[in-house]
Amino acid sequence: MSAIHLFIISKNDLISKIIPAILSNIVSRLITFMEVFIISTNFDFNDRPDAARISLVAGSSGEAELSVLFLNFQWAYREMQRQYDQILANSDLTESKFIILMFLGQANQKQLSPSEIADKLGATRATVTKLLKGLVAKKWVQRLASDTDKRSAMIQLTELGQRTVTQFLPHNFSAVQTIMGTLSTDEVTQLNKLLKKVNQGTQHLKQQLENNNNAK
Repeated sequence: MSAIHLFIISKNDLISKIIPAILSNIVSRLITFMEVFIISTNFDFNDRPDAARISLVAGSSGEAELSVLFLNFQWAYREMQRQYDQILANSDLTESKFIILMFLGQANQKQLSPSEIADKLGATRATVTKLLKGLVAKKWVQRLASDTDKRSAMIQLTELGQRTVTQFLPHNFSAVQTIMGTLSTDEVTQLNKLLKKVNQGTQHLKQQLENNNNAK
């Protein structure tokens, strides 16, 4: 939470003025830096470098300061995700499986086609097929013959699947409250605004990478 707090308070003015433009200017140096100090979910990266160390490879103190913020933010997200994944695993779920069950629970007659699930999830059909096999094996979903196309099938949430979601939701909301509950209403509003700016910067980076690839 200290990293989130740092993100909200210490860098507020800096981010609101120069992100997303600064991200495009430091992409090459940041990529070089991350090749050296890459963060993996397989380890904790306890010796995260400070601005002084990063300044040795960065072009300016401003870039070094933003890089520290980037690392702190990334570390906070990955640590948060790791702990949330454990909450899911305690209920024999993964995030993707949980989301699929939620999609089905909110769908008409609690059923969707595999292609609809893939579109909603933003995943390939092959990935969704593998996920659905696991859900069918758990008897959380079942395949139904399509009324319009006998060659395809619909995926329907079962009572056991609905019960699994219902039993997990209190753990989900409790985890979110534990992680985010120390933020005030104003801080939540401010964080949402800042995240939008970070997302803008991320989209600029995505576009720049696509342009670079197309230029090759």
